[in-house]
Amino acid sequence: MKIETAKSDLQHALSTVSVAVGTGNDITSHYLFRIKDEKVEVLAQNLRVFGGANLIATHDGNEGDAFTVESWRLDKWVSGVGDGVLTFEFNGAGDVHAKSGRSKIRLRSLDPSKFPFWDGLMGSATDVGNVDPLVIVRALSLTKNFVSTDDTAKPELCQIESINGTFWATDRRALCCAEVPVVPKLNIRIPGKDIPAVSKFLSDKEIDEITVNTAERSAEDGGGACVIFKKETGHYLGVTKPTSKFPALSVDPNKDPDSVIDLDMTEVNAAISVLSASAPKGYESLTFRYDGDAEKVVLSMPSEAGGNDEYPLSLATVENGANFDTAFTIDYAYLKGIVSTFSLEKVELGVNKRGRGGFTSFKYADADSDTSNKYYSVIVWKN
Repeated sequence: MKIETAKSDLQHALSTVSVAVGTGNDITSHYLFRIKDEKVEVLAQNLRVFGGANLIATHDGNEGDAFTVESWRLDKWVSGVGDGVLTFEFNGAGDVHAKSGRSKIRLRSLDPSKFPFWDGLMGSATDVGNVDPLVIVRALSLTKNFVSTDDTAKPELCQIESINGTFWATDRRALCCAEVPVVPKLNIRIPGKDIPAVSKFLSDKEIDEITVNTAERSAEDGGGACVIFKKETGHYLGVTKPTSKFPALSVDPNKDPDSVIDLDMTEVNAAISVLSASAPKGYESLTFRYDGDAEKVVLSMPSEAGGNDEYPLSLATVENGANFDTAFTIDYAYLKGIVSTFSLEKVELGVNKRGRGGFTSFKYADADSDTSNKYYSVIVWKN
């Protein structure tokens, strides 16, 4: 089997499938090259994520011929050779000869028949709809901040679930939902550890639209459900659906909060820099209270020297301040995730009392349109 391709075309294909490469000492850490339907394709998988890309190349071989190459070795070689035509020859006995204009190396191939191909899965996939990939990236960018990392005790919380086009995530201390109206039939589940791979694949600025497919793996393909994102180029990424059932969640984004805090984030970040200087190292919570006499929102953190240090905000305003009569504490990481996702200079937080506790809420929409993403987050008070 022989393949000839331009360096730039190979790099483009590898950049797509590299997000699916594993880190083990087995075939999950390899790229697989295969002749299929008279074309050359590059595949990779790590048991949870799988990807494929069409390679612009000429080939000499038969349908189904294939070989593998360890990913890091091929990446290193390709980055070091000059532009031009690259040639790969597989002798069928485990050796792959890689040639450029000025170099030649030998690489080892594992047995390509051991690769878990997913041809049947792709053929039986159901089309859910087409969507701008950045719409999904935006939904994932916010909800990922609310995914638990405790995959041993709480695997059901270590994922994002889309239910009828609304993405949900929670770690039981906070929750977030992102409604994506343009794909109302989207029902998928993405493991938290695979969100970076999905986001990277979908963040291709040269692609205006992707097709979303869902499928059930046959027993021969390993079983289980998955979602497949396809680019117009034919490149694709598949993610296996976790088996842990996501918890049922319900919130009412349209319910008015008891009061609303309007924060200037430059001022809030300055306050955090000051307060964290005296707080216990690594302290990441922030307490809010309203000084009705001075009509100011006051932030505070505990001081390592004892007691609490406070920072009054001069730019913050409060709507219905009479209802803001209870100090509350939240983890700042959630607020930081919200601000960074939308590059916000100002943030409106709802204050919602419930019995002896309560929660802080956040609402946002990408645009004033029925088809734009809408977001709602809830951060439960720690006090």
